[in-house]
Amino acid sequence: MKFASFPKFVLFSLLAGVFALVLAGCGASNNLALTQGNWSMTATPSAGATFYIGGNLTQSGTNLVGTMYVISFPNCYSPSQTVAFTGTVKGKNVTLTSGSVGGQVISIIATGTAGSLTGTYSIAGGTTCNGDSGTLTATPVPSISATWIGPIVDANGDKVILSMALTQAATASPDGTFALTGNLTYTGSTCSVSGTLPAGSAFIAGTYIVMQGNTIEFDGSPGTFTYYPAFLNNPTLPINMQGTYTQTFGVCTDNAGNAATFTKQ
Repeated sequence: MKFASFPKFVLFSLLAGVFALVLAGCGASNNLALTQGNWSMTATPSAGATFYIGGNLTQSGTNLVGTMYVISFPNCYSPSQTVAFTGTVKGKNVTLTSGSVGGQVISIIATGTAGSLTGTYSIAGGTTCNGDSGTLTATPVPSISATWIGPIVDANGDKVILSMALTQAATASPDGTFALTGNLTYTGSTCSVSGTLPAGSAFIAGTYIVMQGNTIEFDGSPGTFTYYPAFLNNPTLPINMQGTYTQTFGVCTDNAGNAATFTKQ
C-alpha cells in the first residue's frame, strides 16, 4: 500500500499515540530521583518540641520504602521502635505514610529536590499524639566514615583525648540503621587505653547515633562503654557529634555519664 493512500485518520491516530508516549516519557523523567540511603527528617510541631525521623529510605521508580526511627518524641514513640514507611514520588511531590504504631500513623507531604525536601506532617490515631501536626524538612545524611576526636573525662577524673576511627556500612541493616565499626585510642588516660566497636555494636539512623563498644583498660582487663544518645550537629554537613559518654563495665566504670563532643578530622 502506498503511503499517500493511507487513511488520514489512521495516520493522525498513530501520530497522536506517538505524541502521547513522548509526553508520558517526559513526565516520567521529571520525577525526582531521591538520594538513596540514610535520611534525616526534622519535624517541628505547631506546639511542642522538635523531634526527628531517621533511617533508610529507598526509591524504586515512583515508589518509596523506608525503615526508620522516630527520635526525641517519647510520649508517642520509643527510640527503639522501628517504623515502616511507604510512599510515592510524582514530579517534585513526595508522600510518605507510616505503618501503624499503637494506632498512630504519620503522614508526610513534601516537595523539593533529590537531596532536600520541605513539607508538613500529621499524626492520626492512637491516644497520645492524635492530631499532632507541623512542618518538616528532610535531607540525606552523608557517610560519617572518618576519624572523630574529642575530649572526655574518664573514671579517674582525667581529661582524656579519645580518637575514634569510624567506618559506616554502605548498605542499611534490615532495621533501617547503618552499622558503625571502628577502633578507639585514648590519649592521656590512666584508665582506658584502647577500644573497638565490633560488628553489631553501633549504628547511625538519620543523625541519631548509638555506640556500645569494648575497651582495654590500663591493666589489660576488658571494659565496656556507651556513647548514647548522640546526634550529629548537622544532617547535610556534619562536623561534630554530641552525646553522653559512659564507662559501663570494668575497673574504670563510671556511671555518671559525661557530655562529649567529637569533631570530624
